Amino acid sequence: NFMIKDIMTKEVHVVRNDTSMQEVIATMAKYDLGYIIVEMSNKPTGIITEHDILVRLVTQGLAPSAVIARMVYTNPIFTIDENATVEEGVNLMKHWGVKHLPVTGNEGQLVGVLTSDDVMFAVPSMMSDLQEVCRPGFKRVR
Repeated sequence: NFMIKDIMTKEVHVVRNDTSMQEVIATMAKYDLGYIIVEMSNKPTGIITEHDILVRLVTQGLAPSAVIARMVYTNPIFTIDENATVEEGVNLMKHWGVKHLPVTGNEGQLVGVLTSDDVMFAVPSMMSDLQEVCRPGFKRVR
């Protein structure tokens, strides 16, 4: 049984709730990221994906310099404990229709992210469970 802490992405880029979207986008571009975690006091409060930027910023015609992360992020954010099993993580991703699951330590602090790519590379047999979530055009339930 694989544990989340063994396969998760440990290098996580974060921004704060009040970081301007201009800075968020610049950070995502600099590190070639498809998502970024938003946190306050070391605890994850939201996630911003490329899709969120398109839907909540670009299509609204908003200036990235005039908007902060909290106005664009997806929240509430679903997290999982680092000591949970990958199977539990996959079930949660499937249930909520998400490809990124922030991972927390024993004090709720952000320690990593479990992504569909992590699952694909470490436990390919579980990818069939995430097939629907990873399909282009998949709309998560809100």
